[in-house]
Amino acid sequence: MTSYAIIGASRGIGLEYVRQLAARPDSTVFAVVRNAQKSIHLQAAIKGLKNVHVLEADVTDYKSLEEAAKKVSEVTGGKLDVLIHNAARMDMSVFWKGYDDFASMEELDADFITSFKTNTLGVIHGISAFLPLLRRGTDKKIVVISTGGADVRNIHRQGAAGIAAYQITKCAALMATTKWASKLQGEGFVVVSLAPGLVDTTGTIGEHGDSAAHDAMVAAAEGFVKKGMSVVLETPEQSVSNQLKVVDGLKPSDNGLLLSHQTGKELWP
Repeated sequence: MTSYAIIGASRGIGLEYVRQLAARPDSTVFAVVRNAQKSIHLQAAIKGLKNVHVLEADVTDYKSLEEAAKKVSEVTGGKLDVLIHNAARMDMSVFWKGYDDFASMEELDADFITSFKTNTLGVIHGISAFLPLLRRGTDKKIVVISTGGADVRNIHRQGAAGIAAYQITKCAALMATTKWASKLQGEGFVVVSLAPGLVDTTGTIGEHGDSAAHDAMVAAAEGFVKKGMSVVLETPEQSVSNQLKVVDGLKPSDNGLLLSHQTGKELWP
């Protein structure tokens, strides 16, 4: 049985990872969420499944992650094969804002600090908490869900000034992941950042989805195309299906890279 822990599994990409991995008969899946009771889409998806365990933890609260890791250990006998860190802050009320879109510098500071705690420190916390189990696992794979917007060269090409807090803190998360890759490379680990493409996760915002957020995603995709970029707005099912092909095929030479979910190769070589 291959064991997987997905941090940030209540909706969107993380939820889809749970769905697709749970369909594998030889898998044990741990879905880590902040609030199990409020994770209505997750609860509906795993109803009746015996190979999925829901654990509560918040990536900004390291002790809660340690407690979640202890519960995983109790089920698996002290090991974990694959960690998929998906947790991220995507508050659509501020997501698209650039520097000049905040009402004040204090508001900008607050948004950046909150985003940094989740998007950057959260990666460090998540890997740290589960590392003792991963060291005893067979696969030794750590996958941090990243974004093409974390790559400085890509932002320069796009001329993208918006989405400031999210992309800057995800850029820092990319560095944090690369540091883990460097630290663990001598232990047989493969640690990667994985860009999922442009994914419409708005259908699992709230109970019934967020139509305004969906429209904004569609508009963003159209804007990229107008700039001459080859961008397709994907469903979580489409993106995660491709992501899992990459995860399954990870090899030592991938360690430390930001990979494309479509090719499994470095996103911007």
